[in-house]
Amino acid sequence: MTKPSTSTSHAFQMILNRILAIGFAGLAVSSSAAFAAPSNLVVASVNSAQRATLPAARATWAQERNDLGKVPDDLALDDLSVMLRRSPERQQAYNRLLQEQQDPSSPNYHHWLSPSEIGEQFGATQHDLDVLSNWLGTQGLKVNAIANNRVQIHFSGRAADVARTFATGLHYYQAGSEKRMANTHAASIPLAFSAAVKSIVGLAPIKLHPVHEFSTPRSMPARDGIRPASTNCQNGVCSYSIFPGDFSTIYNVKPVYQQGIDGSGQSIAIISRQRVSEPDVMNFQKLVGLPTKYPVVIIPPAGTDPGTPATTCNADTTVTPNCDKPGDAVSDQGEATLDVQRAGSVAPGATIKLIVSSKNVNDGLYIAMEYAIDTNPPPAQILSISYGTCEADNSQDGADYIDHYFSQAAMEGISVFVSSGDGGVAGCASLDSAPTTGEAISTNLLCASSHATCVGGTEFADSVNPGLYWNSHNGANYASALGYIPEGAWNQPLNAKGNTQAAATGGGASIFMPVPSWQNGLASTNAVGRYTPDVSFAASTREGYFTCVAAQGGSCTISNNSFHFLQSGGTSASAPSMAGIAALLNQKTGSAQANLNPRLYALAANPGNGVFHDVTVASSGVSSCVVATPSLCNNSTPGPNDLTGGLSGYAVASGYDLATGLGSIDVANLLAQWGNPTASAVNLNQHGLTGTWYNPATNGQGLVMEVDADFYSAGTGLLFAGWYTNDVTIAGGQRWYTLQAQVVAGNPSVSAGIYLTEGGTFSSAAALATTSEVGRATLQFSDCSHGALQYTFSDGSGRNGTIPLTRLNANISCGQSGGNGAASSSFLLSGAWYDAPGQGIVFDVNPTQNVLFAGWYTYAANAGTNSGPAGQHWYTLQATLVPGTSVLNSIGLYDTTGGAFNQAKPITTTQVGTASMVYNSCTSATLTYSFTAGANAGAYGTMHLVRLGATPAGCHL
Repeated sequence: MTKPSTSTSHAFQMILNRILAIGFAGLAVSSSAAFAAPSNLVVASVNSAQRATLPAARATWAQERNDLGKVPDDLALDDLSVMLRRSPERQQAYNRLLQEQQDPSSPNYHHWLSPSEIGEQFGATQHDLDVLSNWLGTQGLKVNAIANNRVQIHFSGRAADVARTFATGLHYYQAGSEKRMANTHAASIPLAFSAAVKSIVGLAPIKLHPVHEFSTPRSMPARDGIRPASTNCQNGVCSYSIFPGDFSTIYNVKPVYQQGIDGSGQSIAIISRQRVSEPDVMNFQKLVGLPTKYPVVIIPPAGTDPGTPATTCNADTTVTPNCDKPGDAVSDQGEATLDVQRAGSVAPGATIKLIVSSKNVNDGLYIAMEYAIDTNPPPAQILSISYGTCEADNSQDGADYIDHYFSQAAMEGISVFVSSGDGGVAGCASLDSAPTTGEAISTNLLCASSHATCVGGTEFADSVNPGLYWNSHNGANYASALGYIPEGAWNQPLNAKGNTQAAATGGGASIFMPVPSWQNGLASTNAVGRYTPDVSFAASTREGYFTCVAAQGGSCTISNNSFHFLQSGGTSASAPSMAGIAALLNQKTGSAQANLNPRLYALAANPGNGVFHDVTVASSGVSSCVVATPSLCNNSTPGPNDLTGGLSGYAVASGYDLATGLGSIDVANLLAQWGNPTASAVNLNQHGLTGTWYNPATNGQGLVMEVDADFYSAGTGLLFAGWYTNDVTIAGGQRWYTLQAQVVAGNPSVSAGIYLTEGGTFSSAAALATTSEVGRATLQFSDCSHGALQYTFSDGSGRNGTIPLTRLNANISCGQSGGNGAASSSFLLSGAWYDAPGQGIVFDVNPTQNVLFAGWYTYAANAGTNSGPAGQHWYTLQATLVPGTSVLNSIGLYDTTGGAFNQAKPITTTQVGTASMVYNSCTSATLTYSFTAGANAGAYGTMHLVRLGATPAGCHL
């Protein structure tokens, strides 16, 4: 984009809306999220003969070639549910509150809601719930409960009644090695429910798998001084185990413990299908020097108690199951034990709440998850889930269901952590079998939600000289790590027998969920969906975590001065480790933090704070990284018989990558930096940011902004910006929006509403126009000439992204920490002005360059109340500025055609008239205009302009 002048044909363009019809008072930011009044979505009579098909409701593996026949008619299906839609107004208000809860400048910052409050403010009406519940009853189905969130109706019934109700068959299918139920074709509902019902959950149950790996049992001397701590030496070759003391050394947790921060007062919820054996927990804690503290076991009211946990296993490897290859129940018990021991050792003062429900027709894990999130009050502010299922085996419905609950968790203040998966880039691969051809590139479905922190796996790059990183002498409680150890991506393509396996950190891009705003602009990715993982921790069994599970041969019971234990790995170990760190963070800050992701990525933007250990090719120790060959530099998979022929994954890289995310965490630095504003951020509460901002890569679009410093009170100002842009297609024409928000000195960014005003006519009364919020944006400026606008639209367009901003004209008075005192009176005339009929102009007056540039928001001459956004129009004004003058003549009026929303499309700018301007005072001006060409040719008139905000100190004529 070229700079404005009276001669250029490619003038910088903009538009501002004064919030036409709502008046000056409408600029104030609400003290709470806008309350959307409830509205019934079921308004027509129910006629079961008139049907609407629900989209995206079939599992990918439910193919005719896999059909094993009809499910028995009398099969009891006990955990089905109808997921409801929110009205568009309530969904918009819901999304806005989620953003405000993470915006330090908002009155709703960290104002968490209970599940019932969420239901009351954003759920379905009682009318809709009653109509749907009554209809289910008429179909022979039993309504078991209405969720507290009021968007889920739980019901049960015979398979035959369920199939008839939703007009679909229910069959068994062969899904890999499993026999699974699914609907034969898309379900349907009465047409009267189509606006209210989103999906039917449970027709094709989502199968979750534990994502952990245990080594064969190993032995360790019980007393110090016999052999190096944390090692298992056989035939002169030592392998190392990560004891809790090692983890605290490697990831710098010790300084946090020294401050008295150990998770006290915090609760961590872990979901499981099985209980844990208390002796396993006791032996673990005793050996690593922790006080005995058993998890609190919770069986949800709708769940099933799995019964007494196993305490022994069969050492005979000729039979199955055995210690090395346990059955499903023991595998789930091992998963729960690993999670409890990992989370509890990182945050030993926290209370671990194990929420357990065994598997019936549907997976008990979902009962446990819903209980953890939808119970009044929630049992914990931290939730760890070490299970997964690949997106390729599931549908959009499944992703939406998970995202719904994780977003609800975020609104309640709950931080959710999920394992990224253990199959590498082949997210559907199983650790129990060799890689096969034709595997899908896929990520963990549970990681697709941007409201959960997805935790991947790393592997220590210490094999060349382990003595640099591990002590040769015993330390306290078997710890021997000397400090941080360089990391690569966890990738173990060969098992103990030398056969290929898919055992690597999961990562990649979602096919169901869009990229969240805080991941926009990550240079190392070309993907189009939510990126995973977010962070990572050690996950290799080569140097696995010390774990005690008697049911798998590692009881940790001391006998003859030694004991047997397991080395565990996989991203199942990473997620509860991060959950423990969250408990430390909550204790340090004194409050729940909910979704950590926005802040984690903001911290990663400033590598100098030392929060992350960036995993790169250099740190991985791989001298020549070939992405097609699995190694510590990627999460690629091997072929069925050797290292070649598998799936090419993603290489580690400087900054974010799709194998290890942002990297691992220095915990002490994380807690120290968490509440600090970004060091490079500009104080937003200053008039010096007023001016024109644009992206040089997208000609003809940008913002003209005003900051009215201290508008509300000392340190709290008003930011108001006009965003001129275009429709998503060139043929769609011009579009403009406005942004408004409170800015607070010391806060590095601001969350602003995106407003659309439509329905006006050129020079018409403001009352003809209506204004509505259509999205949210976040603005941050790294210096006085550069910033970024992250946007997410809620108008159904799906638009979201980041626009880098550059100041168009020279900086006059902006300073990094506040105004630099260099403002001239002419520059102080810059800002937003409007006139009574409801049209407005934002001026950028720059005495350094002797230029006046302005954007005029208005409408097409033939637009009206029903014209919608297409009736919008905007012009730009450009003139040479004579310093000190209050009268400007021969101002050019320019119109721009072409261009598409946030795209580098050609534009054409043409002069279509002239104007003259008289500044009567610092708050009053008169603009006279005359159009000689374009859509408004022949139109002329006068606008009596009033400054939008207060008069900046020092302004005079």
